[in-house]
Amino acid sequence: MKKLFLLAIAMMASLNMNAQIEEGNWYVTPKVGVSVADMTGKLFDLTKEEGTYNSTLHPITSFTAGIEWEYGFTDQFGIAFGAGYAHQGSKTDDELFKVSMDYFKIPIVLEYYPIPNFGLAMKAGVQIDFAARKRMKIDGVEYNADFDIVAFRNIWGKIIPIPRENELSRQFNKVDVSIPLALSYEFYNFVVEARYNLGLITVMKDDPESSKHRLWQFTLGYKIPLGE
Repeated sequence: MKKLFLLAIAMMASLNMNAQIEEGNWYVTPKVGVSVADMTGKLFDLTKEEGTYNSTLHPITSFTAGIEWEYGFTDQFGIAFGAGYAHQGSKTDDELFKVSMDYFKIPIVLEYYPIPNFGLAMKAGVQIDFAARKRMKIDGVEYNADFDIVAFRNIWGKIIPIPRENELSRQFNKVDVSIPLALSYEFYNFVVEARYNLGLITVMKDDPESSKHRLWQFTLGYKIPLGE
């Protein structure tokens, strides 16, 4: 039993030696996972009688993916730059109202490994989010909040369809700034991470509730050392 116990400790020590960053080294980590998105505030429809359309918004679960480049300042401190995708928004219980948006994300986070050679990391930073696709459902009817196709006739008389931003799209803020906070654990180069994104900019410009995005991301990645 004692030998088995010592062997287990030796194996854990060996695994943990792989679960760290090294000073001056670069790493790349592709990752995929599940996102749980929500928005703050409640829904009020001022066109209806008071109290007939007042509902709490609820989360949307979807797919998320990304890639992260990491640099080690020391064996315990690093910085990471990333690019990713996430589906965000919120909905009512009956789904008569729903905001559905796709975002491309560019996070920059500082990382701290509190226990040397253990693989546990705490992360915090800032993130810029760019809206790529926007949809809104009102009373069960879905509306495109991006572009309408408009017919344009050129000098030769040929009709050319061109996209033009519609009025609903103009009501959305197309760029969000958020604060990412994360906790991750690395095991044999596999990285399990839970990340919370705190949106700072309102989703829509004239929203009386000033609703902002909230997003959880649970991902599994694989860290690849690139060397110095």
